[in-house]
Amino acid sequence: MATQITPTTELQAINTMLSAIGEAPVNSISGVTNVDVSVAINILDETSLSVQSEGWNFNTEYNVTYSIDDDSKIPLPSNCVQADAHATHRYQNVVIRDGKLYDLDNHTDVFTIVPPLDVVLVQQFEQLPEYARRYITVKAARRFAARFIGDAGLSELMSIDEQEAYNNFKQSDSRSEDVNILEGDANTYSIINRPPRRTY
Repeated sequence: MATQITPTTELQAINTMLSAIGEAPVNSISGVTNVDVSVAINILDETSLSVQSEGWNFNTEYNVTYSIDDDSKIPLPSNCVQADAHATHRYQNVVIRDGKLYDLDNHTDVFTIVPPLDVVLVQQFEQLPEYARRYITVKAARRFAARFIGDAGLSELMSIDEQEAYNNFKQSDSRSEDVNILEGDANTYSIINRPPRRTY
């Protein structure tokens, strides 16, 4: 019977990285004591955070609101790495500071109303779509090999693989966004379709 093909697991990603330096695969990554495996896990996490922090369709949510706490502050999820006012409130200049929403124009993290936000949320590796898992794995493998081997020829070959994975990654993410030239992304759509301003 044919083996069922499934999305890349974190274990498979680590074994891909290990194979890049000629190391044997491992059966588990929980409670590891092997230095190479520990370094591979750290590099995979670093790479995943770096890639996801740029903000892509798969980890960006639009027009989200969060609750004001008893101190009139707006705590954000711990995995939130970007927060910006939604297009309907684009006049508000807000950022993340100390895990909470911060108003740059008024120099405060105290709010009286909750602005709708567009946020980028970092996901765990196995919550990502396969195209993101693939790119992150290939990129992490190249970084891992460069750190352990430093072979220029190998690095060049892996860079080619990484560029191919990146191109596929961008194309897949764009397709999932359903962007077209007339409406653009979610922010553009809200601007184009906003009601006309009254002049009386």
